[in-house]
Amino acid sequence: MEAIIAYLALFFGSLVSGISVFTFNKSSKKTLKLITVFGGAFLFAVCFVDLIPSMFESHSHSGCEHSEHSIIPAGAFILVGFLIQLLLEQLSHGAEHGHIHNNNEKKSLVSSIMLLVGVSIHAFLEGFPIVNNGEPNVSMITGIIIHNIPLSIILVGAFMQSGLTKVKSLLLLSVFAVMAIIGSLLNQNLEILHPYQNIILGIVVGILLHVSITTLFDSEESHKYNLTRFLIVILAFAIVLLLPAHTH
Repeated sequence: MEAIIAYLALFFGSLVSGISVFTFNKSSKKTLKLITVFGGAFLFAVCFVDLIPSMFESHSHSGCEHSEHSIIPAGAFILVGFLIQLLLEQLSHGAEHGHIHNNNEKKSLVSSIMLLVGVSIHAFLEGFPIVNNGEPNVSMITGIIIHNIPLSIILVGAFMQSGLTKVKSLLLLSVFAVMAIIGSLLNQNLEILHPYQNIILGIVVGILLHVSITTLFDSEESHKYNLTRFLIVILAFAIVLLLPAHTH
């Protein structure tokens, strides 16, 4: 039941965020950037407080059991995930960390679909570890929901700039919104994946670290890290530390 609630929160969180683009204005853009920073900081903290400790703990146990994967450094999987995200950004052009390029320029439908493909693969992969043995990872799911707010807005904006109607734009957004859920369900129900949970987790950590680091150190507008942004980062870190720990 908890997993179902988590899935619904993920799906409708993206959908509601996408709908909000219809009331978007200049002041909303500033708020959106702050939400993007908060989401990046939140995921960054989740990686170090939750996911990476779980990953290395699992890797240590597998080493004791002489697993065939124990000869590969656990950090190598993180590097793989980092590289995967670099490749995905060739399709998404950095939408995962809130970048909106040529916002007033009309986009082609092909470029919008390529954007959807890139962020959908990203969402599919990051959805793999959000539920473990029927228990949702609250901190990670919360981080993904926050992270998806600006991403959903960017997607709907791109679809509409390519000439699609509001209804069609939201239907395409639904494809993105369901991808993390599909990834999670596959990871839970495909037994062939069960021995590779540590590898999967490492790849997801690499993806999230790339997105969060790029978001936190983005100096597109200013090289100054102002007080507001700094306080938002501290708030995100504090909330993650206060959330219940998740064990794998």
